[in-house]
Amino acid sequence: MENDIVNRVKGYICRCDMIRKGDRVCVAVSGGADSMCLLFLLNELSGVLDFSLSAVHVEHGIRGQASLDDMEYVENQCRTLGIPVETARVDSVKVSETTGTSLEEAARNERYRILDGSDFDKMALAHHMDDQAETFLFNAVRGTGLRGLRGITPVRGRYIRPLLCVTRDEIEKYCREKQIEYRHDQTNEDLDIARNRIRHIVVPELIKINSGASEHICETAEELAETDAYLDMAAEKAFEECTGYEGNEAGKSVRIDLDKFDNLHGVIASRVVKKALITVSGKAKDIGRKHIEAVLALAKGQSGRHISLIYGIKAYKEFRTIVIAKKDTYELPEVGSQSPPDIVFQTIDRKDISMEKIISSGNYTKFIDYAKINDVSALSVRHRQPGDHISIKNGSKKLKDLLIEEKIPGDRRNRLYLVAMGSEAVWIPDIGRIGERFKVSDDTKKILRMEIKNG
Repeated sequence: MENDIVNRVKGYICRCDMIRKGDRVCVAVSGGADSMCLLFLLNELSGVLDFSLSAVHVEHGIRGQASLDDMEYVENQCRTLGIPVETARVDSVKVSETTGTSLEEAARNERYRILDGSDFDKMALAHHMDDQAETFLFNAVRGTGLRGLRGITPVRGRYIRPLLCVTRDEIEKYCREKQIEYRHDQTNEDLDIARNRIRHIVVPELIKINSGASEHICETAEELAETDAYLDMAAEKAFEECTGYEGNEAGKSVRIDLDKFDNLHGVIASRVVKKALITVSGKAKDIGRKHIEAVLALAKGQSGRHISLIYGIKAYKEFRTIVIAKKDTYELPEVGSQSPPDIVFQTIDRKDISMEKIISSGNYTKFIDYAKINDVSALSVRHRQPGDHISIKNGSKKLKDLLIEEKIPGDRRNRLYLVAMGSEAVWIPDIGRIGERFKVSDDTKKILRMEIKNG
């Protein structure tokens, strides 16, 4: 058993490229079975893989004398093995009260604060296969995406987890065989802590269904991690191809080219949007599915619309572009600052096109009855003007009233372009609206096709 676990951990370290020749490796040792197993295993492998080994212990100030005894135990064990050890004491209770976080989270944050400040090439943590299964289940139950289901990664920066290939039972057997004593943390038995309920209640029930439950969950997590990495790579490439930046680092906005974006698979499109939101906000925390879906809906909606998102971010649709920016760093262009869209006109015989195609045309391609204008030169592409109107069933409506009904924001109405004949709006591309009297009917002989080429 002893040689088996040593060889498996060695193989896992090499396969994941965790430790390289000459690395200075530090083990985070709590004194429990997991970390003591890791300490002894890495001590055995340090000569074989040619790395130096040290240890660090963080005393969290939670369990009184028992916690101080743990610290003394770790110091004595490291001294016996000839491994240099550093200890640090923190007041997790005070940090919890000050920050408003749970005691468990405060202790974890303080622990990582100490570990992050250490000067080693690699920091080895004792997470194992059962921890991986518990994390997978915990994230799945509370709600997560693919990233949460990939669980604990074997390598994250300089943090490494060599025991992810073995179970808790195997760790405890190794400790018995090596006659390694270890400390028991009573907080691990507290069923008020969600992870402990999963560990002591949920996982044992799953093992009754299948003895290899933990291993199978970990295999799934590993496969999902590989899938997530591939999708990240594909999304990064798509982001580079269909987005651009404006402004400096402090006031950066991201523009998404919808002509390219619309061709992306939904999974990749969602990741492109999330990356855009992270790029503008500078943070990933709390950017969720609802924010991404709001931008995706905006991309399919009418030009001129805008939405407010998290962290003071606003997203706008401008013709065939989505702009994502901080509210105070993005200014709406003044009237006339944008070039009018390039509209191509084409005459078509009515018999050469079906009514289905005419009806299903999008916002940026429209068909009208050519006889209603007689000459393309009668049309102009311009912003709205006082007195503009549009024909509707049984009459006409002021263009201003129509735009209000369509919920086009006031600061956007003067920026809209329209195809007009005199003071009458023929087509408003932003909202996909054409005047009622210009629509193709059964009596239409010739059709004028209008398409925006640079929208």
